[in-house]
Amino acid sequence: MYNIHAYMMGYNYNYGGMIGGASLGIITWLVFTIDLVLLGIWLWKQIHKS
Repeated sequence: MYNIHAYMMGYNYNYGGMIGGASLGIITWLVFTIDLVLLGIWLWKQIHKS
């Protein structure tokens, strides 16, 4: 587990340093947040339909 983590950290640093890792994290959180919002809207519609 630690070996994989160390490899990924090395890959991030090689790819674009801290900026590359940070932007990847931001994109991941952005997609996750939008996904949650869309799920919430869908659930809200399902509840109010019935």
